[in-house]
Amino acid sequence: MKKLVVLMICCFSASSFSQNEEIIGSYYMSSGNPEGGTTLYIMPNNTFVVGYFGGLQKGTWEFKEDAYHFTYHKEPKIVLYGRHNPSLKDSVSVNMSVDSNGEFAVRFNPEENIPFTPIFNRDANCMDYPYIYKQKEVLHTLEVHLPDLRYYYEETLSDLSEIYRFKSHKGFNEFILTGLSTEYSAGGAFQATYGNGILSLNNGEDNLKKNGSYEDFDEETLGFITQHTEMEIFPELLEYGNEFFPYYENPTQTDIKPFTRIDVESLASKNIKFSEKSLFIATCENRN
Repeated sequence: MKKLVVLMICCFSASSFSQNEEIIGSYYMSSGNPEGGTTLYIMPNNTFVVGYFGGLQKGTWEFKEDAYHFTYHKEPKIVLYGRHNPSLKDSVSVNMSVDSNGEFAVRFNPEENIPFTPIFNRDANCMDYPYIYKQKEVLHTLEVHLPDLRYYYEETLSDLSEIYRFKSHKGFNEFILTGLSTEYSAGGAFQATYGNGILSLNNGEDNLKKNGSYEDFDEETLGFITQHTEMEIFPELLEYGNEFFPYYENPTQTDIKPFTRIDVESLASKNIKFSEKSLFIATCENRN
C-alpha cells in the first residue's frame, strides 16, 4: 500500500511538472494601437513579467484547482529616501521626483490643522525635472497625501488610508520622494487555463497564442527578465546607478553616497485641508 501511495504521488508530481513545463514561454496580446501590445513572459521559477509600452510589471504564478493563478507584485505607492549630505550645511533638500499627474500634496513637520500643499499646480505641463524643495528647518516628519484612488481587489474595497507619514531620526538633510504609477501599487490577480498552445484568460474571453518557448528567449531578454524578477524596484539602499538615483553630470564622492529608504506609516485621511498655492508651478508659459 505504501509503495502505491508513493507511486501515485510521483505520478501526480510528474503530471504537474509536465503541465507547468508546457505553459512556460511568451504570449503576445495586440492592443490595436501604435504603442504596441502586451507580452506576457512565464518563467520556470514560478515568476512572470508583463511588458508593455512604458511599463514592466512582475509577479508569481502557481497551478491549483485546475487553473493557473497569477498574482502581481504590489509596489509601495510612495517612498522616501534620505541621506546626510555635508555640502548642504544648514539646509534641507527634498527632490520631488513624482508624477505631476499624481496630485500629491505634502506637509513638512506637520502640526494639527496645518494644510497640505500640492506639489504641482493643477494641469501641470512642460515638466522640467528636477524639482527640489529646500528649507532651513530640520526635517523630522514628512507627510504625503495621495488622492482617493479606490479600487477593488478580489471583490474587496482597498484600504482607504491616503496619508503616508515618514519620520527621519538619522540626521538626514537630503531626501528623494518618488514612486510609480498606480498600476504598480494596485496589485491584483488573474486566472488562466492552458491547452494546445493557447492561454485562456477571463473565462475564455481572451485567448493568447504561445509565440515562443523558454528555450526561444534570447540571452538579452532572458537576462533582463530574470534580473527584473529578482530585484526590488525600491531597495532598502538606493545606490548610484539606480534609475531613481539623482543624475549628476560630474559626480563627486558625496554625490554618489547611497540613500536609505525611510519607514512609512499609513494614516486615514480625515478633514484634510489644502493650501491654494503649490510648491512648484509647471506650465509651458513659464518656459517661454
